[in-house]
Amino acid sequence: MRISFLFAFPVLMLALVSCKPKQNKAVQVQVDPMLTDTVIVDSDQYVKFETTKGTFVVKLFRETPLHRHNMAIHAKYGKYDGQLFFGVQKNFKVQCGDLTSRGKAPKVVLGVEDKPDTIRGEINLNKFYHRRGAVAQASMHQTDYSTSQQFYIVTGVKVKPADVMKNLTAINKRFHKVVKDSITRPYSPLIREYRDKKLNNKLSVLNDRLTKQADSIIAARGGRFEYSQAQLDDYANVGGTPSLDGYYTVFGQVVEGMDVIDSISMSKTDINYRPVPDVRIIKATLLDTY
Repeated sequence: MRISFLFAFPVLMLALVSCKPKQNKAVQVQVDPMLTDTVIVDSDQYVKFETTKGTFVVKLFRETPLHRHNMAIHAKYGKYDGQLFFGVQKNFKVQCGDLTSRGKAPKVVLGVEDKPDTIRGEINLNKFYHRRGAVAQASMHQTDYSTSQQFYIVTGVKVKPADVMKNLTAINKRFHKVVKDSITRPYSPLIREYRDKKLNNKLSVLNDRLTKQADSIIAARGGRFEYSQAQLDDYANVGGTPSLDGYYTVFGQVVEGMDVIDSISMSKTDINYRPVPDVRIIKATLLDTY
């Protein structure tokens, strides 16, 4: 089975944070119900990760409640405990969230077994972007959904404003495609029927309707994205991976232990970007105060 990860090379930076080949099955939204004893709506929440490389703390954003809730329940019920890091790439990102990774033998490829994308995307580029220390959820399908399990943390490099701006057209095009593909997926059988029967007029009408729906969704999220000066300064002075903006939901930020993330990212890895020796989450703890 061929596995595709995010590679830290300029030409390939637009690849998915992906752990499976694309599938043609319709995406099903099956988000766990909000638990009032898990998500505290009117205050900040944090998750502390104790690892074999040290401890780091993630702040979860209230503005991304679905993704925040997902990490909160995973931490609360011990689903991260014992998991191994994979997809580790220097100056790019570290990845985790494979529930089957515990105790896997050396050289076994991780990140293969995962649930379908099940969390509605909460991409908000005006507020949350791939700055250094950003925590984002992976996706397998390149749609406006995230996998419920795998997440990654950005290390990145400092990027000049002019180089960040070069990505702007591609980012908006990418984001529009992600949203449109997401709402188009349920219509795949109908689209195939129109094409097989050469019903081009009906196909055109449907395409126009889906395009307008995608436009409406993007408008509700703030419209066409433009980098602010503060964001450009952040990428220039702090660093990150702006080429990932528009694909994945950023829902948190490392607020303590970024040196630990850097240490993980510097790990020696095998050809599948799994650290050698393994780097493991000892325990993840949901914090209501920090």
